[in-house]
Amino acid sequence: MKAAIVEEFGKPIVVKDIPVPQPGYGEVLIKVIASGVCHTDLHVREGDWIVKPKLPIIPGHEGAGVIVKLGEGVTTLAVGDRVGHAWLH
Repeated sequence: MKAAIVEEFGKPIVVKDIPVPQPGYGEVLIKVIASGVCHTDLHVREGDWIVKPKLPIIPGHEGAGVIVKLGEGVTTLAVGDRVGHAWLH
């Protein structure tokens, strides 16, 4: 899959092919259809956000997509469900 990745603070975001992650217990895999880029993402890229995430990181939140795979223990969602996701948690 393609992902826009912050590899170093203050450097341009790079787009790379990366392996498709597998959902763990209680997680789902979402095919992202749309994801906003907001000022929080720019702070993360610059490294001046109040919390410095561990790099590399795929920024983005305020997204929406479709569940394509369920991890073990997921009982309230189904493959094909349309969902929104939050990066900030």
